[in-house]
Parts: sequence; structure tokens; C-alpha cells
Amino acid sequence: MIAYSDLFLVAGSLFIGSFLTASSQAWPNWSEILNGRSRCSECGHGLTIAELVPVISFVRQKGQCRHCKTAIWPGHPIGEILALLIALAAVITTNGATTWLAVGLGWVLLFGALVDARTHLLPDFVTLGLIPLGLGASYLTGGGAGLIGATLGVIIGYASLAGLAWAYKNFRGRDGIGMGDAKLLAAGGAWCGAYALPWIVAIGAGGTLVFVAILALLGRNVTGQTAMPFGPGLALGIFIAYLINQFPFAPGI
Repeated sequence: MIAYSDLFLVAGSLFIGSFLTASSQAWPNWSEILNGRSRCSECGHGLTIAELVPVISFVRQKGQCRHCKTAIWPGHPIGEILALLIALAAVITTNGATTWLAVGLGWVLLFGALVDARTHLLPDFVTLGLIPLGLGASYLTGGGAGLIGATLGVIIGYASLAGLAWAYKNFRGRDGIGMGDAKLLAAGGAWCGAYALPWIVAIGAGGTLVFVAILALLGRNVTGQTAMPFGPGLALGIFIAYLINQFPFAPGI
């Protein structure tokens, strides 16, 4: 039986997604979101309610501002749909308070992924902020054993990617993995435990490769020197690993 809270999460997810995508596009200039009404980033036209309906407005306006005809960032409808999919996945696979934890985790990861896709940077308040929250959630759901596994996940997650980044820079003479990715994997360890880290990295790498393949199919020139954000893939891996961890037959994956 679907709880009213589940219906509330699903029904509001598109609007949450709209807010997250707008915030991710404005980051780190929060004043664009907190002050005044929503406006076109190019011509400054104040958007009406009809222009703010998630997904539908983008389709009706053919992906353009109605006034200046500037293309709307495609991250808006993508983020809105992903926010809906996050809520649906959490509602289907979890129950009670865990559903709210899963949805909250997914939406925060979505914001971080959208920022990383746009700027190749992961905000510290996302990566570092998720670590204590994940440790707390692991303790609430797994007690002392859960907290120990989560703490090990934080240490191993950060050390593994930070070490790999150091080795890559010394071998290739340039940065290949950002410290934001290491912090995000540490957050994944806090939420999912140490045993989930290989799965998170595998899903993250697979998701990134799929994205690269899509870009190549669309005609983008992708080479070995092309910088690709790893954060969105890691975010996907963390969310999937967390949902899998909620199944009785797969504690800690």
C-alpha cells in the first residue's frame, strides 16, 4: 500500500527538480535563487507561472526563452525528470523513514552531479556535508556495526581516490581526478559502507563511459584529453548502492 508521504514525494519531485537545476545553474551565486523571481539568464525577463511548469514549459517553448529565443539549458528538464525518477526508485524499493533518507540523499547527489556537469567542480557542502549525515544514517539503521562500516567506508573511499589522483598526477604530469571526487566517494562510504565502494566506482565508471559514448554518437569530438566529470557517475553509483543496501538479502552489499 502506498503511503500518503510517498505520494507527496513523487508529486513534488518535479518541482524539487526544477529548484535543484536552477540552483545548480546559479551556483555559487546563491543570490540569483534567493532574491527575486525566476528570470531568463540572458534577457532578464521575469518568468510567469506558465513558463515555470516542470518539463512541460520546456517542451511548449521548444527549449527556448519565449522573449529572447535563447536556448534554455537542457539540464533543466533532465534534472526535473531525474528528480522524479529518484523519488519513484526510493518509493518502490524502501519504506517509512528510509524512503525520506533515500530521496534526500538522491536529491542532494543530483544537485552535486548537475553542478559538476556544468563546472567540473563538486561543492564541498555536498561532499563533506553528506559524510556526517551518512554516518548518522548508518548508525540509526545499523547501530554500532553500521557506524564502524561507514567510518571505514569514509577512510577507504577518500584514500583510494586521493591516492589514485596523486599517482596519476605524478605519472602523467597533470590532474586526472579531482579531490571533489575523493570526497564524494568518502560520502558514499559513509552512506553505504566500505563493502559498497567497489560497486560505486564500477557503476560510476560505467555510467561515465556510457555518457562518453552518447557524446560520440551525437558527433562530439571526444579524445583522451577531453575532461569528463566523474561526479555524476559516482552520484549514480552511491544512490543505487544505497537502495540495494536496503534489501534484506544484501546488507552492506
